[in-house]
Amino acid sequence: MKLRHIEGFLAVAQDGTISGAARKLNITQPALSKTIGELELRLGSVLFDRVGRKTVLTAAGETFQRHALSAMNSIEAGVRSLGGEDRRHTVSVGILPTVAGEFFPSVALEFSRQRPEAQIRVLTGPNKYLLERLRAGDIDLMVGRMPTAADLAGLKFEFLYEEPIWLVGRAGHPLAEAEPADAVRSSPLILPNKGAIIREAVDAYLNVVGLDDVQPVFETVTLSFARALLVNSDMLWFISRGVVRQEVLSGSLMTFPLRNAFMSGALGMTTKPAAEANGLVVHLSELLRKFSVSED
Repeated sequence: MKLRHIEGFLAVAQDGTISGAARKLNITQPALSKTIGELELRLGSVLFDRVGRKTVLTAAGETFQRHALSAMNSIEAGVRSLGGEDRRHTVSVGILPTVAGEFFPSVALEFSRQRPEAQIRVLTGPNKYLLERLRAGDIDLMVGRMPTAADLAGLKFEFLYEEPIWLVGRAGHPLAEAEPADAVRSSPLILPNKGAIIREAVDAYLNVVGLDDVQPVFETVTLSFARALLVNSDMLWFISRGVVRQEVLSGSLMTFPLRNAFMSGALGMTTKPAAEANGLVVHLSELLRKFSVSED
């Protein structure tokens, strides 16, 4: 039995279809079907029943799934232990800057209260970087934007809440009473970096208001840098709400009401299938779901 047999089995069990699991694993459907067939032959048991287009675990499959999840979790723990780390009471989380300022701290504080014996290690960065760290086993769970279909292969994304993109400027901005589109046309702009998931939505908005060829003065998603620029100029910044909400609430920055439905994006948690066998990750996931209700 090889690792690909276990990974293929878990992917099919999670997705419920051979075709869907094959897409997530970036392999062909016949190749995955062959892998499952080889595994069933080695185990001497049928692991799945085909019910219409769905692939449903048999009783033997459910039993093997429990052991397979445990095995994958043990393998990942073994890899991590080579670095000299004891992670039995540690959960490592990757978070986007948009959830680092307000949403996740509330979740982390509640987790710490409920599980005082455990420790959360936090890594921040852009979406693609965090996905790479998740695949490498450096983090157990990621909270960020919904990955593209290609980036999601072999992973699981669960929607938590919808977060809008805001247009912000300094308090007392001279165009505070202007229509947002007019303010954008008349002000130097700070845009999210090219490659940032929200950049596509921002570019679409700029195209709508006739600024498809605009050249921003700066590109960043970093609050400390952009805030210093904003409070000392009349620049405007397109950025996710979670990054600047505290600054807006405190009155140092103001928002321009964009009123565009597409100026938002799905935020959620991304994990590997084996995460279901990690009690700390399961507990943290439950809290993320609970706290996300107040974000909607």
